[in-house]
Amino acid sequence: MHEAVEEICAAAANAERRSFFFANADCLNIAAQSADYHDALRAPGVKVYADGIGVRLAGWISRRPVAANVNGTDMFPLLCERAAQRGLRVFFLGAAAGVARRAADEMLARYPDLKVAGVRDGFFDHENCDDVLDEVNRAQAHILMVAFGAPRQELFIHRCAERLTAPVRMGVGGLFDFYSGDKPRAPRWVRRVCLEWAWRLAVEPRRLWRRYLVGNPLFLARVVLWQLRGRNR
Repeated sequence: MHEAVEEICAAAANAERRSFFFANADCLNIAAQSADYHDALRAPGVKVYADGIGVRLAGWISRRPVAANVNGTDMFPLLCERAAQRGLRVFFLGAAAGVARRAADEMLARYPDLKVAGVRDGFFDHENCDDVLDEVNRAQAHILMVAFGAPRQELFIHRCAERLTAPVRMGVGGLFDFYSGDKPRAPRWVRRVCLEWAWRLAVEPRRLWRRYLVGNPLFLARVVLWQLRGRNR
């Protein structure tokens, strides 16, 4: 995790044009059916971090162990702390009205030296958004965090990459909701035993039952089938 934070901040400080994404089992299920999303994850200049127990199990099945669970929600405060230390400007883009602002305020309370370049909710036309891109570019952020949820955030970043001046763009999912206080996160001990998915399912069963109860077994079945076919890429 700390290596990932340093990699992101170094890219931002050195004006390296990079995109950083997180991929969990649900993301990879989507990528298996969406060529556009698959291409966005594999585009030049993109780094994808392994997120969640499903991907770790896939690493075990395929004999390619995942070194660590580098998820955006755990990374967020570490990244903000490091950005504050290095004087990097961060833009918060996405989530419902007011959520990004509250998440930014929470990080400012923790790290008063953090430079928040701007805040904007995610409710706009993502296909016709010249005004939003201009707003982000005027803010002169080093790191742009986009919280639209997968795959919309990755497709947005991929499509607008050449028009965005922020050197580092990140797809951060729903983490603004957690740090704004709008949604409870699993206790630390639940996360430590890799059961955060079960906690989220218990909190939001109607929204998440298909992702976890159908999607997780489907993902592992895809991994096993991939192994049996001898794919090596």
